Amino acid sequence: MMTKTIKISKSTHDALSQLASKKDTFNDVITRLIDYYKENEEFFDEESEFYNKEIENFENGNLTNVSEITIKKLDERITLLEQKIKHDL
Repeated sequence: MMTKTIKISKSTHDALSQLASKKDTFNDVITRLIDYYKENEEFFDEESEFYNKEIENFENGNLTNVSEITIKKLDERITLLEQKIKHDL
């Protein structure tokens, strides 16, 4: 494996050290952080493009993909999402 040297601050070094187990290398920790980021990234580029276009449509008065929802239904959806988040943690 080819290696590279990178400069990091002492605080970053300390933070990486806290995330590592005794057997982990910094490469292990950084790889794990990158994997976590990729798995938990809020939106991928395609999703971001889609949502940005939908927001633009809405702002321009195009309500084709807009539907009404009651406060009760919204509360139910939020409760389900909160339960899912708690379960995933």
